[in-house]
Amino acid sequence: MKEVARRVGAHLVGIASAERFSLAPEGHRPSDILPNAKSIIVVGLRVPLSIVRSIPSPLYEEAYNHLNERLRSIVYDITFYLEDKGFDATPISPDEPDYYREVRVMEGKEPKVKMLATFSHRHAAVLAGLGEFTPASYVVVPKFGPRVRFASVITSAPLEPDPIIANGFSWGLICKPEVCGLRCVKACPVKALPGDGTVDQYKCRRYRGPKVYTIEYFKRIEELRRKEVPPHIIKILLPSEYRSPSAHLCGLCLKACPIGIEM
Repeated sequence: MKEVARRVGAHLVGIASAERFSLAPEGHRPSDILPNAKSIIVVGLRVPLSIVRSIPSPLYEEAYNHLNERLRSIVYDITFYLEDKGFDATPISPDEPDYYREVRVMEGKEPKVKMLATFSHRHAAVLAGLGEFTPASYVVVPKFGPRVRFASVITSAPLEPDPIIANGFSWGLICKPEVCGLRCVKACPVKALPGDGTVDQYKCRRYRGPKVYTIEYFKRIEELRRKEVPPHIIKILLPSEYRSPSAHLCGLCLKACPIGIEM
C-alpha cells in the first residue's frame, strides 16, 4: 500500500489503525466518516525549503494551494485503488472551509475561538508514526520538520499499522525546545502561540485577515452549526466577503523551525 502511495506522488506515507483514534472527539473519529473503518493511510508532501525561506511571500501561498491540489489527487488515486481491490475508502482533503468546522466562541476582554475540523490530519500523522507535535501545535517529521502538508484516506482494508514514534501527543524526540529556544513561539508576531501545544486561533486569524476574521464571523458560523444548518447552506448565508476572504497565510512559525535544517 505504501508503494502505491509513493507511486502516485506521496513523499511520506504512514498507516494507523482506526482503534488508535478512540480518544478523538465524537463525530471526528474515522468510524464516524466510514463506519467500517479499519485503517487510515496518511500521506504527506514536503514544502520546498527555498519557498519556506521566502516567507512572507506569495510563493508560500502558491505552494500551499498547489500542494493541497496534489494531495487531493493522491488521496483520490489511493481511494480508487482500494475500491478496485474490493475495499471501502474515503479520501479526506488536506484543507476544509470554516463552515464545515465546529466553532466555539468565548467572548470577553480577549475573545477566544476554538475550531475543530471534521478530521485531524495532524493527529492522524502522529498516530501513523510520521512525526510528533510541537509547542506551536504543528506536526514535525525528522527529515522535513514542519514543512509538510498532509491528507488521509480512511479505509476498510486491514493494513499493518506503523509504530508510533512520538511521545504521545507531546514533544521531545524530534522537537527539542530546550535546544532551539522555542523559535516557533518567539516568531509569532501576535503572540498566538503560548508554547503549550495550542494556538490562539482568533489572534492568528485576525493577523492574517483582520477585515474578515471578526468575532461576528465566527459567531455566525457557530450559530448556524448549532442549528444543524448544512455546511453548503451556511456558505450561502455568510456575507460574500466571508465566502471569498481576503486573508493571507503567515507561516513565520514554520520558517523559524530548525528541524530538518540545523537539527
